[in-house]
Amino acid sequence: MTLRAAVIGCGKIGSELSVDPFLKGDVFTHAEAYSRCEGTELVAVCDSDPSKLEAAGKLWGVSRLYANAEDMAKAEKLDLISICTPTLTHGEVLRAVLGSPNPPRGILCENPLGLTLAESEMMAAIAEKKKVVLATVYMRRYANNFRALKKFLDDGGIGKLQAITGLYIKGTFHNGTHWFDMLRFLAGEVEMVSGLNMLGETRDDPTLDVALFMKSGILATLRAVDHMAYTVFEMELFGSGGRVRIVDSGFGIEVYRPMPSERYAGYTELQRVPMDFGDRRNLMLHAVEDMVDALETGRPPLCTAADGVEAARIADAAMRSRNGSVVALQTRVTA
Repeated sequence: MTLRAAVIGCGKIGSELSVDPFLKGDVFTHAEAYSRCEGTELVAVCDSDPSKLEAAGKLWGVSRLYANAEDMAKAEKLDLISICTPTLTHGEVLRAVLGSPNPPRGILCENPLGLTLAESEMMAAIAEKKKVVLATVYMRRYANNFRALKKFLDDGGIGKLQAITGLYIKGTFHNGTHWFDMLRFLAGEVEMVSGLNMLGETRDDPTLDVALFMKSGILATLRAVDHMAYTVFEMELFGSGGRVRIVDSGFGIEVYRPMPSERYAGYTELQRVPMDFGDRRNLMLHAVEDMVDALETGRPPLCTAADGVEAARIADAAMRSRNGSVVALQTRVTA
């Protein structure tokens, strides 16, 4: 059975990046993913910007165009909906979709689920009550190279983890939650957090420096960088048997092994060794295919609403501790 799908938000990740010449051949938008996936058909698109809406309709050959998410959810019988609107609106759009008389079977929502932890928890709880499968799109979970890296680490590829560091830009909730989710995916749960606003940002979602105390007993640190100069998103994992560097926003993964130094007699240094983890392409296609399979089999999607809530929980703790204090993560709220 072909699932009827729609996209709310026809900007970059919703539709426009499909015509980016640098991404040619890489399925990176929700609209293209629904158009390419054998189990789905894109039947409607929605955006409050008439020019974006018209452009998306023409690009994907879709005639059902809506300026309002609530109107679309009421008028269409949909199996799948992607929410690709600006971060500030995710909670509002989710409420409109979940509150419609005919909610979809599944929702793919760009991160975060809400602007606050409380809103994220509420969205997850409503989806569960409505029996809607809600997936948070932390895209790296769907990448071939990250899934291979996780297996490599779980199999002891660099021994016992000892320390983790990282760099990011543009907001603790907006981009920081991507890093927090990647941390949980690769290294386990966080117990306590301490944040500092070293950049001195005054916006609602400042880019904080964050120390994360892991359940395993190790310390992870995430450093904030001013986004005006360049973009950066990196993570380094140090283990008893080597190091992994995640660079270029996850397009590159490097492995280093302890080897006898070629410069200092009697010393051991980390030296890079060739290792291929696969590609980081077609992430959105993988996400849609995963959701289709989850709906057919009844298993959870690779990145659940609960995963989205936990990333928000870490961001919330960082915001609450931004004076440099150390706070425990808030008690998990169950639906």
